[in-house]
Order: sequence, then C-alpha cells, then structure tokens
Amino acid sequence: MSMRSTLRGPLRLFARAAPGATPGDASPDPPPVPIVGLTVYTGDSLAFGYLPLSAGRVTDLLNEHQEFEFVDTHLESLEDGHGLTLPAVVIEREEIFVVAVAGPRGDPKRRTRTRPIPIELRVGPYDVLGNIHVVPGTDPLSSFRRRTMVPITEATIEWDTPEGRRVAQWDTVVVNRPLTDWIAPARRDVRPPDRQLVPETEGGLARDFVRPLLPR
Repeated sequence: MSMRSTLRGPLRLFARAAPGATPGDASPDPPPVPIVGLTVYTGDSLAFGYLPLSAGRVTDLLNEHQEFEFVDTHLESLEDGHGLTLPAVVIEREEIFVVAVAGPRGDPKRRTRTRPIPIELRVGPYDVLGNIHVVPGTDPLSSFRRRTMVPITEATIEWDTPEGRRVAQWDTVVVNRPLTDWIAPARRDVRPPDRQLVPETEGGLARDFVRPLLPR
C-alpha cells in the first residue's frame, strides 16, 4: 500500500469542547467542524476513514487540497484482501481514483439547478456508472473537464478481486478526472427501475459523447 501512515498523537482538530460557560474573558470556541466518513478507492487498496469537512462540500474539499490526513482508517489490499487499521494515514490526491461519500451533505446554498445525465467511465481499475449533473444547455464532457474531482450521483462502482467481481452502490461518489481513461453515455443501468433515467439526446448533449480522455 502506497499510502503513508502517521502516528502523531491526538488530532485536536477533531476534539469538541465540553458544553458550559467559558471562564474569564476568553472567546467561546468556534462551532465544531463536521466530520465526514469517506471510502477511498486507490490503485492498490481501499481505505475507509474520517476527515473534517472544512469546505462547503466534499467535492470542494477534494478540489482544494493535494493531500488528506484520515483518522481511524481501515485499509484493505486489492491484491489479497489483507486488512490493516491505523490511527491516521495520509493519502495524496493523485493516488485517489474514486471517493465514496457518507455522512452529512454539503452546504445546500452551494447547489445549483442541474439535470442528471447517466454516464459510465473507467478510472484506473474501477468501472463507475451514475449520473453527472450539468447545467441545462451545456455539454456534459465540458462539465466533466472543468474540475479535478467531479461528483457522480446514484453511483455504482465495480472492480475485480482475486475472489471475483465486486460491486458497491453509493448515493454520491467523486471521481478523479485526470485519472479517468474514458467516459461515455451509460449503456446499462444497474439501479432499480424506479430510479433509472433515460439519457437526453436533444441538442447533441448526449450524442457522440464517447470520447477517450487520454493523454492525461
């Protein structure tokens, strides 16, 4: 596993002050930073750990920083399934292919009106299906290229292991666009029928969408 572990003692960033009056003239502590649980899909392992949500949304947090220190992290090797639990581990963004989001949702004020377009893409060893959300009247590929880390909703991730094919479903994942090999309209939909969407083709938004993303 290429991620580096850190054993630095208590991480005060995650500590919450006990309720009660603040003695003397000291200013009250700022509101606690929400904690978000993330599952990280890298080239050689899966990792589950916790981060402070110091940005409005997980996608913003991932776009704003180059490396992330997770606490209470469990790692699982893709090669043999071996597991390892660490108090803290640092993961660089260039190691991350996909991040699955759990915990509190981001700031609702940051959301804009978009429409979902079902897509599938290949990023490293992972196949991802889900919806990319674009502003009406814009090209999906242009929207995908605009940021480094791109959210995909109602997502399914599939990958191969020595024991066979594994599948995980998430409400939201964030993919690392520079590590994406290709992106295309979804040719299949693994979601329940009542949650499936039909790609829109009017205006050429989904037509001729199959394009490789290499070179990176």
